[in-house]
Amino acid sequence: MKLEKVFNLNRRSWEEFVLANAADGGLLQSWDWGEFQRSYGRRIWRLAWLDGNKIIAVALIVRQPLPGRLGYFYLPRGPIIKSEPRIERQEIFENVLSGLKKLAQEEKAIFVRMDPAWEGDDILIANELKSSGQVQPRSTLVLDLAESAEDLMKAMKPKTRYNIKVAQKHGVKIITSINPQKELSEFLVLMKQTAKRDNIAVHPEEYYRKMLEQPEIKLVFAQVNGQAVATAIMMFYGSWCYYLHGASAYEAREKMAPYLLQWEMIREAQNRGCKHYDFFGADPDKWPGVTRFKVGFAPQLPLTKYAGAYDLVANPLLYFIYKTIRRS
Repeated sequence: MKLEKVFNLNRRSWEEFVLANAADGGLLQSWDWGEFQRSYGRRIWRLAWLDGNKIIAVALIVRQPLPGRLGYFYLPRGPIIKSEPRIERQEIFENVLSGLKKLAQEEKAIFVRMDPAWEGDDILIANELKSSGQVQPRSTLVLDLAESAEDLMKAMKPKTRYNIKVAQKHGVKIITSINPQKELSEFLVLMKQTAKRDNIAVHPEEYYRKMLEQPEIKLVFAQVNGQAVATAIMMFYGSWCYYLHGASAYEAREKMAPYLLQWEMIREAQNRGCKHYDFFGADPDKWPGVTRFKVGFAPQLPLTKYAGAYDLVANPLLYFIYKTIRRS
C-alpha cells in the first residue's frame, strides 16, 4: 500500500475524520487544539494520508523545544488511523511512520513522540518504537452519559453522593465564568495550591490564558459566600466533555465543593447532549487521592487504558545524547 501524504487538508475534512475515528473523542488531535498550540507559540503541522480520495490517517504534530535550538515532534493522542482490518492497519502505520520520520529529519527534530489513544501497544512495539513512559495519562475514567442523572447518582459511591449533599447544605454555588481572562488569577491561585498538595504539574499562566481563548471551553468555579473554593476547566468537542484541569482550596475542604462542582459539570454535559464525560486521568499509583475522588463517581466502571508514549527516532546520535542527559 502506498498512500499519498498531504498537508493541505481542509478543516471540515480534518474534523470529520477525527470525530469519526478517534477512540477518545479526538480533542487533542482536533483542529482547534492545533490552533491553541500555535497561539502559544509552537509550530504545528497537520499531516494526512490519503488512499485516493479517502482519508486513512491524520496526525497533528506539535514541535516541542529542547536546549540548543533543538526540538522534537509530539503527537498528542495521535496519530489517528481509520479502523481497518489488522493487516491493512499495519501497512497504514508503516506509511505513517515513514512520513513522520521524513518530516522530522527535514525539520531537524530529534525524534517523534506519539501518544495514541490505543489500548494495546503491540503495533508500536512491532515497529520498534521506544517506550518513553507517558505524557498524557495512560488511564482515565469515562462516564457514559446515556445513563439518566438518577442512575448516575445511584451508581456513585455512597460517600460521593453524601459529599454532594454536604456541599449543597453548605450553600456552595457553581458559577461559570463570563470573563475567564479576568478571573484566571483565581484559578491559578487554587491550581498552585493543589499542584503542591497532589504532586501535579502546573503550566505557565500564558498556557492557560491561551487555552481559555479557544471555543467550547469553560472556566467554572465553586463559590462559598462569593469566594472561589474550587475550580475547573472543561472543554466540549463533538459528543465528548473533558475535565481538563481542576483545583480546590484545602482550608475549605469540609465544604466538599469539588464534589458538587464535578456533578454540575456532568449535568451540564448531559444537558448539552454529550455522550461521554472524560475525567482526563485516573491512576491509583501516580495520583491516588485524585483518582479516589474521580472513581467515586463511577466505581463500577473499569478505567480506560492507553498504550502510553513511544518514540520514533529520527536522529540516533542526538537521541542517544538526549536520553543520556535525561537519565543523569
